[in-house]
Amino acid sequence: MKLSPNQLREEIQRVTSNNYRQFVKRCSLKNIRGFRDQVIEFKAPVTALIGTNGGGKSTILGAAALAYKDVKPGQFFPKSYIGDTSMSDWVVEYLLVDKPKSPSQNIERTARFAQAKWRRDDFPERHVEYVEIQRTVPAGELPKYRRFLGANNPSIVESNLSPETRTYAGAILDKDISHYRVVHLPDNPENKMYVGATTASMVAPTSVGYSQFHFGAGEASVIATVDRIESAPDNSLILIEEVENGLHPVAVRLMVQYLMSVARRKRHQIIFTTHSQDAVDELPPEAVWASINKRVWNGQLSIESLRAITGEVPNERVVFVEDDFVREWVENAISRFGSGLAETTRVFKAGGYPNVLQVSKYHNDNPTTVVPSVALVDGDIYDPTTAQDLPPHAKYLGDGTPESIVFDYVFDHRTELVSILRQRCLLSGFDEDRILAAIESVRYSACDPHTVFVELSRRLDFSSAVHIRSGMIDIYNEKNQDYWKDVVEFVRGGQA
Repeated sequence: MKLSPNQLREEIQRVTSNNYRQFVKRCSLKNIRGFRDQVIEFKAPVTALIGTNGGGKSTILGAAALAYKDVKPGQFFPKSYIGDTSMSDWVVEYLLVDKPKSPSQNIERTARFAQAKWRRDDFPERHVEYVEIQRTVPAGELPKYRRFLGANNPSIVESNLSPETRTYAGAILDKDISHYRVVHLPDNPENKMYVGATTASMVAPTSVGYSQFHFGAGEASVIATVDRIESAPDNSLILIEEVENGLHPVAVRLMVQYLMSVARRKRHQIIFTTHSQDAVDELPPEAVWASINKRVWNGQLSIESLRAITGEVPNERVVFVEDDFVREWVENAISRFGSGLAETTRVFKAGGYPNVLQVSKYHNDNPTTVVPSVALVDGDIYDPTTAQDLPPHAKYLGDGTPESIVFDYVFDHRTELVSILRQRCLLSGFDEDRILAAIESVRYSACDPHTVFVELSRRLDFSSAVHIRSGMIDIYNEKNQDYWKDVVEFVRGGQA
């Protein structure tokens, strides 16, 4: 199910070039539940919304749904006659791809709450599948399943799961569900219940059937979610609340991999909310939006970094960097050269430039923050003739791609370093000539600098890219103390 890096790039390019029949490209939230002129651009077919509780994830999900007139606004933004006095100023502005209405240009629409109702003039139609949080509530507690209780009902319609549901839900659950079935009443085919069975074995030679009333929460959630996505017509908008709910971390990763593959296969646009780092880690940075205190940022922010942004790490220095590689690189350097600085400093990834600057500024503007943060910006955007000055809380990390700085140093000194590389990168299963040949092959292949450690792993029989990366970082830092002198002092002082 997992898409390759090339396939991921193709799908992002498909969104960029508007190569969709229908797609929510952008929505701007004005005065909605505390949002003030916040713009979310959907840059990938699958988008994760992360953030603190009450930060606004579900509001963004609902705003995306309102782009289509098939959705009743009250499902996401109900109006109470007690307390909801501020909805009169709510506005959502959209930029949409809608080839049936406009084959060559994107269209703009505005949803406005006025005179006690939502106004959505000339909004397009599109199938919207909303997978709500109630999917993990036990079936016995949901009114829609009560009609399946009691004595035999001869009118129940029974059928097999679709081949796609069996394949993909089974892969996520890591079990054979080919013998599972789906049932519904003739007058309500949308109200489905699933029926499973234990697998026969030597211990229990006869399988035992059981209904969804006795499913585990994760089992029911996965089968229902996959079945609804597979049953939805192509080019649908799929909205999922808390994709990880009820799932083991491994199943969460497999679920997100499935979402990316089905978005490619059926041309769906999928948006989900999550608190799971496992879910976020499966996505490219373009596909992650963080909503914190009704402010939004795009980039692969970690769930852990959200605590730092909101000032929940009050007594430590905070350093924001762009990605995991730089986080490990900086942590190693601070530990090695910081003279005790590591004990009071935490490094968080906050996404690419300029997002890393905005996150650090927001942290520093937070009145609850005790210790200000700094941002370290990758040097690959640095050009001494054209580069913009960074704010006082930010500093460039050299003048090149961080991965290239480390790898190129190792390459230039490969002969003298090969024995220590073999040790620190945990490559004792390879002789030095093989390691040298692999390093030279990667260097001469002119691959993307961000993939050099993965490429080296492939050439060394898929040895751990993480160990290779960590070993090379450690060697570079050991040999280049001068590189880090100004950076360490900057982190210690918190100013340029």
